[in-house]
Amino acid sequence: MRPRGPAPERLDPRPKVTKPEEAETLVNSALSALDRLEPIIEQETELFRKGKVREALALAMEKNEAAQVYTRCLEVLKSNAIAIGRFQPSGLPSLKGRHEGFSKLMNLNMAVVATARTVSEGLMRDLADTLSQNSSPKTYLRGGSVQRKLGTAPLSLSKAI
Repeated sequence: MRPRGPAPERLDPRPKVTKPEEAETLVNSALSALDRLEPIIEQETELFRKGKVREALALAMEKNEAAQVYTRCLEVLKSNAIAIGRFQPSGLPSLKGRHEGFSKLMNLNMAVVATARTVSEGLMRDLADTLSQNSSPKTYLRGGSVQRKLGTAPLSLSKAI
């Protein structure tokens, strides 16, 4: 059954920009969030490029927190797009440019991370194949050739390494 009467109002947790100062503060918050996030992404990309996977993965928590702050800032900016357009905060052109640069940085980061993942998966497959070849039973065929059955030994991985 549906309750009768008007539906209860839902509270929007995002702040509403009603003054030029608020628009300026919001843009500055987004720029600050980007100031924190960009170096982390650059560092992570460089570590993955150098093959320092463990060090790159250690940045995950800090990167996630910084990314959440920046994402929240962008959501508030989007929800207040009309007010931001009307008030034209002084940092807005800078934010637009920085955001475009950040998008390029993220594309590079994702390509490097995908490459590292592909290389890691390839190494694991090669290792699994090597282990299975060494532990699989050998049988002789007609003519004296050797046949191995692949994949008879399971591969176990220790994350402590």
